[in-house]
Amino acid sequence: MRDELLTIGRFARLCRRSVKQLRHYDATGLLAPVRVDAVTGYRSYAPEQARNALTIALLRDMDLPLAVIARVRSAEPESRAEIPRAERGLRPRAPARAARLAGPAQAPQDELRTRLIIGVEETTA
Repeated sequence: MRDELLTIGRFARLCRRSVKQLRHYDATGLLAPVRVDAVTGYRSYAPEQARNALTIALLRDMDLPLAVIARVRSAEPESRAEIPRAERGLRPRAPARAARLAGPAQAPQDELRTRLIIGVEETTA
């Protein structure tokens, strides 16, 4: 880990998240800051944590709840892809989001996004 830590504001901008979202991720145990000042309560993040924050953001963009994202992050690498696939099959998309994402190419994009986020190798049949 590098010595340079980022304030919560800088880290939020880097990851395109709000400070409020990062605080919520900390409160739920999804993404804890590297350091919390005992006096001020200011949170500091390492640049290396950006990948985890972006993974959470992309999974949220797929309408997955934080509890499911926590399961994905704690699962063994071989089984990570199955969790979002199963969850997407059970949950209808929100109407406004469904209208925005509607189109024949959406399913392959979701599959590709899942593979990129959780690091599953492409398999050939």
